[in-house]
Amino acid sequence: RCKSMAGIISAPTDRRERHSGRSIDIIVHGATGFTGRRVVRRLASEHPRLNVAICGRSAARLAAVASELEWDESKRTSSTFVATDPAELTSAFSGAKVVLACAGPYRRCGLPVLRAAIDARCDYLDLCGEPQFFDDSLAEFDQEAREHGLLVVHAAAFDCVPAELGAALAERRLLDEHSDECAGIEVVHTLQNVSSANATTFHAAVDGFYAASSGELSASRKKVKESHPEFEETAPPVRPKDWPQVPETPGAVVPGYNEELGLRTMKFVGADASAVRSSWRYLRSRVPDHSRRGRHVPEPRLSVLIGMDGTDSLAALKLMAYGAAFSTLARWKWGCNVLHSNPEAFSNGIFTSKGPAEEELERGGFATYVTAYGSGHRPANGEQVARVKVSGPEPGYVATPILIVALASTILDAGKNEDDVGLSFDGGVTLPGALFGDCDKAYDNMRKEGVSFDVVDDFKTENSPV
Repeated sequence: RCKSMAGIISAPTDRRERHSGRSIDIIVHGATGFTGRRVVRRLASEHPRLNVAICGRSAARLAAVASELEWDESKRTSSTFVATDPAELTSAFSGAKVVLACAGPYRRCGLPVLRAAIDARCDYLDLCGEPQFFDDSLAEFDQEAREHGLLVVHAAAFDCVPAELGAALAERRLLDEHSDECAGIEVVHTLQNVSSANATTFHAAVDGFYAASSGELSASRKKVKESHPEFEETAPPVRPKDWPQVPETPGAVVPGYNEELGLRTMKFVGADASAVRSSWRYLRSRVPDHSRRGRHVPEPRLSVLIGMDGTDSLAALKLMAYGAAFSTLARWKWGCNVLHSNPEAFSNGIFTSKGPAEEELERGGFATYVTAYGSGHRPANGEQVARVKVSGPEPGYVATPILIVALASTILDAGKNEDDVGLSFDGGVTLPGALFGDCDKAYDNMRKEGVSFDVVDDFKTENSPV
């Protein structure tokens, strides 16, 4: 277990009472990193009334961030925290309402930060898209977080908010308009003018694949089963045989084709599918009579895909080749070392230590297309379908700060008036779909920040979505 060496902070379990006694609204840990810096800039530019603090290991790099923000000496002194051990982390967090953890890979360095946030009695969000970290955190911290009314929210980023909250919104629309039950959900991510990313994401993916193939992920999931027997007790009923077999998921070798979007599709290798299913499981255990995901409701089929230009066969083949090489090498420790040493070579130049240039960040964008199918849907008649389009700017380093800031703002809103916000529960280790899927305030905050969630009749567009 991950233990803090610092004293545990005494604080009320009621969020409104706890938040009212703290002067720092949000503290960003990892504020000097590629993404963390952009999260801080977002807060400073769009939320100047919030009292924001920054935290990291390097005083010099934190000073550089403070200079970028044009903080005066008083602000630097009160809002810059150098923390190199658990005691210093807990002390830094103790005056904050919400911690945003932006330093990864999380399976290497995330648990001490989360331990400190819980000891400091803070709500917490991170950018983590690593399923093993989800499970380790859930097994170790969920009960403590519930007891103290603390929210721990993983994957508050492009990985996995558009998929999770797009799926929840599409299912809500389906049940409101067309059907009593959802038989299937399809998520198709598309990217526009995105050709590079920071290597930290690549390193996290390498470690994640190795964890899955080496048995580490299975061991973590065994701990979850032991710590949460209620997951078995609230397992969903068997899917009815007469439900339509939608959506279909492409195989590992042959891409699929989405006729409505005009795109070739392949299985998306990110954490989205794992996150969606984990949210369903957690929501079912916490709210057994939930209308969408209660213990009486069979789970929908789920397919999470990446969409590619339907006319560019070469691009699809290249992606498959690089994916095959990556997944093969990541099965062994020596192969992981090779991948970690050469992120550019094994990603066709996409992942670099510098990350994308500012010009690319300005040009980039994404659109995620989510379709929910009712239990009475038949392909021939096209009935009982609900569609949601999620869209926004460059996903990794522009949309991601937008998303985590919007969800953090929602938790701050809950600290002022919990009843008006409508979170699914007030404490626990969770993912965005379970906590925010029925929270209209969260969707409103994301739209205001610049990521759209639109219910649409169809996905027909004048231009190709990629």
